[in-house]
Amino acid sequence: MLSMNELIQQLQDIKEASSEVTKVPGAKTIYLGAGWFSEQQIDTLIASYKALNNNPTISYVHVPLLNQFEGQAFDENGDFEPDFKWAVATYNADITAIQNSDVTLGVITAGNEDSGTAFELGYANALGRPTVAFYDGDWVANPINLMPAIGPSSYVRSTDELATFDFMSIATRIYDGKII
Repeated sequence: MLSMNELIQQLQDIKEASSEVTKVPGAKTIYLGAGWFSEQQIDTLIASYKALNNNPTISYVHVPLLNQFEGQAFDENGDFEPDFKWAVATYNADITAIQNSDVTLGVITAGNEDSGTAFELGYANALGRPTVAFYDGDWVANPINLMPAIGPSSYVRSTDELATFDFMSIATRIYDGKII
């Protein structure tokens, strides 16, 4: 599994590589809620970030991992043990970023969902902001919880779809998979 420093570097490299993508006038800002606590979550985060940065309807993608308090990213397998000050500052920064974004995208990984991502989608929804979920994985074998299934305004099922999804005009799409 990648270290946090390696993951952060990969995400920064993706952003730099996509800097020449032509964006449409009025392109949206995105808050990207996604876990990074397992190999599956990391792979999906990287693929999602790449797809979003190459989507012409998106001007900026906010990734909480790239904006941790004092640059201290939590790593379950690392030396950094977050304290209350870090937790409060990180929480408040994430809330502010959701409030400042046009759309919140939550990456929901089948069988490996992140509770923070579910909260972020719910918070954005409570603000009346558009939310989109990227449901990644086998949802027949791993049904999704009803809250992240019903809450989002729309959803996508692949990074190819994420790269071409029109975030300027989000069409309502109701989840039709298995729920629990």
